[in-house]
Amino acid sequence: MTTIKAPSISRVLTGLTLALCVAASTRAGTPIFEVSNFAYPPWSLTYFDGFTGTVGTTQTWPAEMGWEGDRIDVAFDLPAGVSSDARCYRFRIVMTDHFTQSFDVTIHAGPSLAELEPVHTEYIDSARVYAATIPLERFTPGQTNWLRIQGTDVSVGENEPSGIRWNRWRLSRTDAEGDLDAIRLGQLQRTTFYLLDAIQPNGMVRDGLPYPPDGTPYHPATPDAAGFALLGLCAADRLDIIEHSHAEGLVETILATYAGHTPGITPDRQPDGHWVHFMDINTGAYAPPWDGTYSPISSALLVSGGLFAKNHFVENATIAALADELYATTNFNAAINVGADGVYLGMSPTGGPAPGTLPSWNEYMLIVSLALREADNGPALAVASHWLDPYEAPQVTYRGIPMLTDGGYCPAFWVHQMHFFNTDFASNPAFEALFHSHRQADQLYCAMGMYQPYRYGLTAGTSPSGYSADRINNHTNVVSPEAIAAWGDLDTLLEFAQDQPPSTSSHFRYGLTRVSTVDPDWLPYDSGLVDHLFLMFGLVESIDPLFFKQRQPFQPDADADGIADAYDNCPGTYNPDQADADGDGVGDACGCGSPASDADADGDVDLLDFAHWQQCLSASAPFDECRCFDHNGNGAIDAEDLAAFGDCLDSSGPDIPAAPDCGSN
Repeated sequence: MTTIKAPSISRVLTGLTLALCVAASTRAGTPIFEVSNFAYPPWSLTYFDGFTGTVGTTQTWPAEMGWEGDRIDVAFDLPAGVSSDARCYRFRIVMTDHFTQSFDVTIHAGPSLAELEPVHTEYIDSARVYAATIPLERFTPGQTNWLRIQGTDVSVGENEPSGIRWNRWRLSRTDAEGDLDAIRLGQLQRTTFYLLDAIQPNGMVRDGLPYPPDGTPYHPATPDAAGFALLGLCAADRLDIIEHSHAEGLVETILATYAGHTPGITPDRQPDGHWVHFMDINTGAYAPPWDGTYSPISSALLVSGGLFAKNHFVENATIAALADELYATTNFNAAINVGADGVYLGMSPTGGPAPGTLPSWNEYMLIVSLALREADNGPALAVASHWLDPYEAPQVTYRGIPMLTDGGYCPAFWVHQMHFFNTDFASNPAFEALFHSHRQADQLYCAMGMYQPYRYGLTAGTSPSGYSADRINNHTNVVSPEAIAAWGDLDTLLEFAQDQPPSTSSHFRYGLTRVSTVDPDWLPYDSGLVDHLFLMFGLVESIDPLFFKQRQPFQPDADADGIADAYDNCPGTYNPDQADADGDGVGDACGCGSPASDADADGDVDLLDFAHWQQCLSASAPFDECRCFDHNGNGAIDAEDLAAFGDCLDSSGPDIPAAPDCGSN
């Protein structure tokens, strides 16, 4: 039985705590005011010098910023009696249209006009939901308070172009019990419990689990669940939520089982190496009546998860060999339909493709990325531009916001999967911009079309009518906190938590769940691991923003430490743990004294340094902490390094500076 380590994550969180606000107990927070009655058409009012009004007494409000004006001051009465659990305020503007002008919009807040201070600035170049987090101390309960909506460098007056139009302003307060880091840690622990419950002792990974503790697990295993589990284990190890040796052992077990090395389990794979989608958890055979497709995307997620784990557990030769084996035995170029510029939806049981092709763009991009690095990569080269080039990949817009497309609007998990698994996506600024604009469109659609004050996230998962891959204009009125987490919007994610106190239902034992926007009493019975772990991944990335990008495969890594050069804080020196004690962005491995034998960096080499040296002779000593003694740069502390250290010790001593080049001969 695995024990999840509760307090140890605090050392990772130190210095990285985000300014988050959390809501609890009252759905959508404690409302202060909402304005939705604006002047229309927008030119019916003229306010060249700004506009001041009082919520609750003004019948019409200006609906536009731009040629009409560039500043609006809002007075409102804030009730007394603030809860002791109050954390912050959230002010949202639903901006339905962007016209010609683009500019910064800043929200100022204060108890009077004379005491206004800026709290949030955002550049507005498209329609969006503008959300400002306001510190609790900026307002005084029991009196009139003020907000200012201020545009910067806006052209105002007749014959000037329009800027933005809105249809809703909303101010609410969010409350929560407990420390904010503890709330995040609680969600990470719950998602880790999910992960460990889904991994079977034999290494197979269930595709989903029921939420009620007395529910009998019934989902079979899948290769894609295994791929997500591999990333999850690496993340849990990075944050020290579970023991390093246990996480490492589980990764070995999963890889060995799906590679066919576990006695009694023969994973069902077709001749090109692609795994069947749903597998019996005890034998690895196809699990009827579930989908029996030999799935290229499921296979790609498993292989990519293995290559990611190879980089994370960089010193584990077994993991490296198993990950390389999975990749070498899966022919991803066989899954590419060159004639249709697409990827086959499934593979034939007897070899080659099955009927059905998906054109770009969708999450099958991962298959093209893997195929491109294979030796016989002609098919991948032929289709790569439409899948791997953001300027060639097809796009669609929602209210002027660009999104990647398969012809219609896409569910969020397509971009989420590529963000966490695929370096061709995650390390490309244009793709990452489309990742964030997808969030912007999703949020705006949910605010406008579904009238959600804060909740959004149209993605795949359980709905009242069954499994559904929701998207703009085609959904089941369900929104997902895991999608919010994957986009990194933690202020909104933690507003979700207000509706789901962990102690109120066993459905929350694995963390926040999907919610219905039309049935507040609906709770999903179960959840797929693939979808649920997005919650975990987003929380991990909020603590360690580069964790996934650093370890994604196929990136230059000069020092072979599993950390891509582009994100390595010491790219020329092996340092997989990326230790940076002083937080200056330069890894400790690049911060040795001069000479390197000066372990305590006091300018001399003496017996204090020798004591540290002796610790580094122990096989259990972390090599990253001893790297400065590796004079010959071979990744080990050996006899040559001992001779070099002795040279420095002989020529130095207490208060006797060491020669910078000592030990170099």
